Amino acid sequence: MNIIFDLDGTLIDSSERMYKLFCCLVSQCKLTKKEYWDLKRDKVNHKELLKMRYPEIEFSKFNKEWMRSIEKKYYLDMDQNYPDTLDVLYSLDKSFDLYLLTARQSKTGLYDELKRLSLFGFFRKILLTEGCKTKEELLCKVIKDIPDLGDKRNIFISDMGNDILLGNKM
Repeated sequence: MNIIFDLDGTLIDSSERMYKLFCCLVSQCKLTKKEYWDLKRDKVNHKELLKMRYPEIEFSKFNKEWMRSIEKKYYLDMDQNYPDTLDVLYSLDKSFDLYLLTARQSKTGLYDELKRLSLFGFFRKILLTEGCKTKEELLCKVIKDIPDLGDKRNIFISDMGNDILLGNKM
């Protein structure tokens, strides 16, 4: 059996990075971190949040700056493992092949972060969208390239609804 993991929000806590960047881009932001994440958990995306609370901010400019900044080292350094991440990976790695599938843009930034968080060596293959592919495209390609992945039962672990739907589809 293979286990395919999403990264942000699943293996690592990226909540501080996302909240701090939001506050940086929306200088008039008065939301606490808890309020921001309560909205995110209620499936309020940034476009809706800006429209509701900060209508003077143009979403397209915000989103462009978000994508340009979200993987800068300054922000990535805010990410931390969840308390049990390493123990869980050590345990699972003994019995399963582990894969990482993430919507990260920068391979260098991702690899540096995985090394910093002691996560790099767990994964048989690391797949990232690099801002130009979808997770589904990557997963379909890797299943063709790695017959073992297509032949075995796979478990896809993520905190994102779209990822869970993709996992069920595949």
